[in-house]
Order: sequence, then structure tokens, then C-alpha cells
Amino acid sequence: MRAAPYELIARDDELNRLHRALSGAESGRGAVVTITGPIASGKTALLDAGAAKTGFVTLRAVCSLEERALPYGMLGQLFDHPELAARAPGLARLTASCEGPPIGTDTRLRAEFTRTLLALAADRPVLIGVDDVHHADGASLLCLLHLARRIGPARISIVLTELRRPTPADSRFQAELLSLRSYQEIALRPLSETETAELVRRHLGRDTHDDVLAETFRATGGNLLLGHGLINDIREARATGRTGAAAGRAYRLAYLGSLYRCGPTALHIARAAAVLGASAEPVLVRRMTGLNSETFEQVCEQLNDARLLQDGRFPHPEARSIVLDDLSALDRRNLHESALELLRNHGVAGQVLARHQIGTGRVHGADAVELFTEAAREHHLRGELEEAVGYLELAHRACDDPVTRAALRVEAAGVERICDPMRAGRHLPELLTASRAGLLSREHAVSLADWLAMAGRPGEAAEVLAAQPPAGGDDRDRALLVVGELSLALVHPGRSDPWRRSDSFAAGGLAALRGPVRQRAVADKAVIAALRGRPELADAHAERVLQYMDATADRTTAMMALLAVLYAENTEAVQFWVDRLAGDEAARTPADESLYAGFGAETALRRGDLTTAVAYGETALGPRLVPTWGVAATLPLSSTVVAAIRLGDLDRADRWLSEPLPQDTSESLFGVHLLWARGRYHLATGRHRAAYALFRECGDRMRHWAVDVPGLVLWRVDAAEALLTPGTDRAEGLRLLSDQLSRPMRSRSRALTLRVQAAYSPLPQRIDLLEEAADLLVTCNDQYELALVLSDLGEALNLVRQHNRARGLIRRARYLATQCGAAPLLLRLGAKPSDVGGAWDATLGQRITSLTESERRVSALAAVGRTNREIADHLFVTASTVEQHLTNVFRKLGVKGRQQLPRELADVSELAGRGDRCG
Repeated sequence: MRAAPYELIARDDELNRLHRALSGAESGRGAVVTITGPIASGKTALLDAGAAKTGFVTLRAVCSLEERALPYGMLGQLFDHPELAARAPGLARLTASCEGPPIGTDTRLRAEFTRTLLALAADRPVLIGVDDVHHADGASLLCLLHLARRIGPARISIVLTELRRPTPADSRFQAELLSLRSYQEIALRPLSETETAELVRRHLGRDTHDDVLAETFRATGGNLLLGHGLINDIREARATGRTGAAAGRAYRLAYLGSLYRCGPTALHIARAAAVLGASAEPVLVRRMTGLNSETFEQVCEQLNDARLLQDGRFPHPEARSIVLDDLSALDRRNLHESALELLRNHGVAGQVLARHQIGTGRVHGADAVELFTEAAREHHLRGELEEAVGYLELAHRACDDPVTRAALRVEAAGVERICDPMRAGRHLPELLTASRAGLLSREHAVSLADWLAMAGRPGEAAEVLAAQPPAGGDDRDRALLVVGELSLALVHPGRSDPWRRSDSFAAGGLAALRGPVRQRAVADKAVIAALRGRPELADAHAERVLQYMDATADRTTAMMALLAVLYAENTEAVQFWVDRLAGDEAARTPADESLYAGFGAETALRRGDLTTAVAYGETALGPRLVPTWGVAATLPLSSTVVAAIRLGDLDRADRWLSEPLPQDTSESLFGVHLLWARGRYHLATGRHRAAYALFRECGDRMRHWAVDVPGLVLWRVDAAEALLTPGTDRAEGLRLLSDQLSRPMRSRSRALTLRVQAAYSPLPQRIDLLEEAADLLVTCNDQYELALVLSDLGEALNLVRQHNRARGLIRRARYLATQCGAAPLLLRLGAKPSDVGGAWDATLGQRITSLTESERRVSALAAVGRTNREIADHLFVTASTVEQHLTNVFRKLGVKGRQQLPRELADVSELAGRGDRCG
């Protein structure tokens, strides 16, 4: 049989040695050659290439483990050749029967076999090729050895293939061969990476991608049989349009076939390693198989040489998969039982033990509950939430104790609220039943009550807390109950007073709490501090919570901490923490994505990035994400609605205001966001009285609940804006603005207040108020509000005939409005959105970047029309310093004066955070 060209890749030297040995035999110098190597290294292919040499009588035999016990089984195959059988018909009949000869005739039979072969070789050269001689029967080996001792001057070549291993299958046979002068060994090895690449290219084309070549070598290690199998799989995948080196049926069968050829001990080791999986350290595999060290090491060396198993690791997941699939159900259970017993006291992870527990089929009882629960916690710690939920479900099914079952259900629901908020709601009926039956611990009852409160079900939340027995003298129990009552009162302040419960922690009540419950209590305290008008304390409390958030943390706790920072008017800090908590996009859970998008919508709105605000808001309010927010969904909803209004998309705003929300949302703390959004919608559609009524309702609730801070809703300013139309009570508007200005607030809120106050003020005072508002907004990076102020200021300056400055401000306002996409504002400014460019010149951007920080600050103010004296007063420098900076700016930008300063200079992003802190 001729070898196909690909089968002899990188075997030129070995083939030349074999040909020289055969040529010598043809000339009367008998040769014995053993081709050794690991499984699937090309031994048979090399023998076939030698057997293709013309002029020889070729006698072939293939040995197998199953036929090793048959006397003269291998010899019988040689006598299948008609020319040999004709010369010794008696021997042919005897070997064909596979029965031993009469006692005492073995030696005579060997001699007759040798004489027959020598006589045949006298006429023609003879090549005896035996595959897998390590599986040959002993009687045939003795005959072959008898012949080998006598072929020195004969035209006979004996070529054997043998699996290389530390201890030969028949040590006497090997030792005798080594003593013969005519003997030589040709050792083969697996293909190298370069040789494997050549094999792949011959079959799949010279243009095969390097990634496919590299993956093929990783999956095969140069094992030819595995290589051919994977090549077939790749070819089949390409026929269906798939790319890459995807291992499939051919590779799996090639691996299993190679493994079986290594023998039962190797198969046993591979099966143990497959069941152990990632725990398959050599010492554990050996203990599981029960083999002695010497045997184990020898067989492992054989598997390693064949690239089938290296240090207990399979070359490809599909290799391990086919070994597991080849196990019977009983064998698999027994192996998992052995692995569980072996690993239980070996310090392995709980999830590993749990996997073996499942494999045993014993998934009920206390041991199973313990293992499954531990596995769930390990997965939870690593952020593998779906796996954690799965193990908690298994633990729940395995458990008979109702209290433990209830606790497991609470844990599963808590994890599921992070990875699949919509699906988590299915647990609520069971948990409410468990609460009424008194099966929930106090900590779990608090967790359930918080969930119900955020879901807009405050009555049931109160019922859960009321079902708990009195705390008695236990400080922790009392503190837990206070946490539950505080969270409920904070989310639904109309039901009780959160301040009284917050004061329970003032004297050190938090000391009794640990872990997530303590974090939630601190987050709630942060919100209360912000709503009490203590922003610095709110920031400090929130930071204590947010810096320790991880994959296991409750996302509602993170939400409350972020709300505290938002209500404290620290928008920059909100964005910082959102970006930090969001982490890698690929690793975000649905709850993470919802929080990231929701707070991103609000911060984008406060920056004037209206399109981004809408996009984030719609992501946060996706159909499977609203449960993450619960009643707090009004925050991203209000951001989305107001951003859509400013973009001029009133239909979209109306649609979002019509979206269903959890019950009791409007009566919760977060209902004020909804009222505010509806008020802004009415204001945009010209229904000023309705808008005013909604803003006043916001104010009434906020005052009644003692949460009247601008970071929640700047209701007085909005109400005053609604009163600007003719026929309304302007005096009430002025009173509201005066009241707001008497209250502490950060720069952005003050700027918004000053803008509306300017509309109520005489012209000279109006200009002063708007200029102060513009100065504040330069440091706050709110482009939309800055555009509004600059528009109002330009109009006011036109009224006092400062037309040149007015034109610059209105031009800047148009640019900002275009950047924001604020179509209604652009129309007010006398332009259509399509008429305004707004493209950023890259070269100009590089020139602006070359400015120093001081030069950028000065030129930004000059670009919006401020004089040198006004700039000097604002930046606390001298007028000559301003003049010097402007001279440098003109030179670097290539302009002749301030009238030619590009409008991009006023991009306040460079100045964000360098002045007053903004909310």
C-alpha cells in the first residue's frame, strides 16, 4: 500500500534510513528494523512507504491486544500470503487454526518456519512487516526471533512498528533484538509546530490563516491522527460557511481511537482526569486510579508522548468531552463518587465538590445542601451570577427544612435581582408566604421588605417587618429592624418619618451591624444627609459605601449611595462613581447596565448632552431593567423626558410619561421626579397653569416630608418660570425666587435660579444676573443651560444697544444649542438646526490644545464677550496679565484680535471643575 504524500511530512531522514536497510537486505545483508514512536506518530505510514519498494515478497501482519492470547495469531497472518502458504501448507493450516502445536513440537515448528523463509528468500527478497508488534502473541514472537538470528546473509528484512514506552511489552524479545548486528531502531516523534502547519496547508490551502495553524497545533500537539481529524472538521465547517479551527466529530473520534490504542490503563487514567476536570493534578489522578507510582508514571509518559494528556490536562475541551461521553452512566457515577471522596478533605473549592455531588446522582440531603450553597457563594463572589442562582436552586430542591429553604430562596432572589431583575419577581409570592409563616430571619425579612418597598408595595413591606418577633435585648436584632423601617420610610416618606429612625443610629447603632446590611444603612444615611441639606456629610457617607462595592453587593445599596451624591448636587462625583462601578462592559450584569445608563442619563442631561441622555434613559428603562429601579425608575424617566423636550421631541416625551410604573410610585419619594417631568412637559406645551400646579405639588410634598433641597427638584425656580406668562402672579414668582436664593445651593442650582430671576428683573439688573449665571455655568459644563443664559444675555444686550457683544453671545449660544441638538432653542435664536454646523476642526483643536491652562481660561471668557477687566476680576489676576495671555493666544491661534477668537474656545469642558464645584 503506497503512502499518501502528506503522511510522510518531515520523515525524509527516517525514510532514507529504512530504504538503506531494505536495499542492504535485497543485496544479501539481512536487516531487522523497529520503527518506534508514540501513538499516531506515522509509524505505519513509514512502514507502508518501505513496503511499497518493488521486487520484494511482502508479508504483512497487524497485531491487536484482543488477539494477543491466540497462539501463532500473528504468524497466521503472514501465512495468508499464498506464496508462503504454498511452500509450507502444514504450517499454514496450523497457524490458521490458532491452536498450539502438540507438546514438544514448538522448536521444530520454529525451525521449519525459518527454513521456509530462507528458502523463499533464496528466490526473491522478502519483507516481513508487522504493525503493533507490542501486541503480538508470544509464540509468534519466538518464531520471529528464531528467524531474526539467522538472516545475516539472507535477503530478508523484518520491519516492525512498536509503541514506544518505558517498559517493553515483551522484554526478552526486545533484549534479543538489541543483541543482533542486523538490528536498528528508527524513532519517530510527533510533528513540530512548523511541520503541523505544513500538514494543514497541504490539505486546506497555502493561504490558511495563522490562527488556524496555531490552534491546530495546540489541539493536536503534532499527533498525526488528531491532526487529520481536526483538518476534516475544519474542511466540513468551511463547507457550511464557518471559519476557525472548530473541533468536531472527526477530532473527537480520532482522540478516542488514539486513547484506546494506548491500552486499558491509559484509558482508566484519562477517564479519571476527565472526571476530575480542573482538579486533575497527577497525584490526585493516581490516587483515584489506585495505580502504583511506577505504573502510573510510565503510562502518563506514554500519554504525554502521544500528546493525549499532559499533567492531567487535555489538549482540547472536545478531547475531555469525548472521554466523558464514552463512559457508561454507572462508571461515571462511580468515578464522581471516588472524586468526591478524594477531594472532600483536599481543600478544593466548594463548586468542585458540588459538581461531583451532582455527578454521583445524590442531590438530596444535608450534605448536598451544604455543598450547593457553598458553590453558589463562590460563584457569587466571582460575579458568576447565573451559576450562583443555579446552585441555590439545587440547594433549595435538596433541602427539607422550611426555614433553610426560605433562606435559600431569599439568597437566590437577591442574586437574581442583579442578573435578571424581571425574572426575580417570581419569588415574591413564596417569600411573602414564608414571612407570614414566620420562616424568615430578621436579616432576610429586612431584605424582602426593602425589595417590596422599592417595587412599590409598601403595605406588604410593612407587613413583613411587622411579622418579625420583638427584638428583645439583642442589639443586632434591634438595629436590623431599624434599618428595615428606615429604608421603608425613606422610599415612602408619606407612611412614616425617616428622620426619627435615622436618629437611632446617631448614638452608634450601626456598630451592631456588619456586611451588606451595614452598607445599606450607611447608604440610607447618606441620602438622608443630602435631603437634610448636608451635602458634605452625604458625600462622605456615600463614598464609604461606593468604594467597597463589588460583584456581591446589593445594587439597591449602590443606587441609594449614588442618589445621595446626586441629591447633594455633586454631578461630577456621580459620574466618577458610575464609571468606576460600571467596570468592563462585557462583565456588566443587567442591573449594572441599568444603573450605569440611568445615572448616565441624569449626568448627561446636566451636561447638556441631550442625545446621550435620551439614549441612556431608554436603555435604563428597557423592558427587563425597570425592576432594577422599582419606584426610582422616575429618575431616568424624568431625565429622558426633559432631554426629549429640549431636543424638541415632544411625542417621545409624551410616550415616556405614559409608560406604566410600579404601583405607588407617584406617592413615593421618587414621585417628585415624575411630577417635575410632567411639569416641564406642560411648560413646553404652553400649559403654564398646569405646570405651575405640578411644581407646587412637588414643593408641598418636599416641605411636608422635610426633603426641600435643590438637588432633589428645584421646584421654586420651575414654578417661578411657569408664572412668567402674562396674567399670572409675578409677585409670587419673585417671592419663590427670593426664598430659593436664601437657601444654600451649589453653583449650577444658583445659576439656574439667577437665569429665571433675571427674567423678572429690570434690564440693568437682568444683565448683571445673567452675567453671574454665565460665570457659574462656565465652571459647571452644562452647555444647554449656558446656551439659554447666553441667549437671554444677548437679547438683553441688544436692548441696551451693545449689538457687537450681543452678536458674539448669540453666535456662541447657537453653537452650543447646535452641539446639544436643542431644536426649540435654535428656532428661538432665529436659525434652523440644519443651518448651524458645529463641526470641530481637528487642526484648530490641536492649536487650542497647545494653549496653557491660564490661556484657555482667559480666552474662554473673552470668546463669550467678557472685557479684560471683567476677566481679571473673575480670575483674580491683573488686567495686564489678561492682556499678556490674550497676546499669546492670538499668536498661537493665528488671529488678529478677540473678534476672531473661534467659538470653540468657549467649550467649557476644559474648565469643568476648575472653578466652583457644580451640581
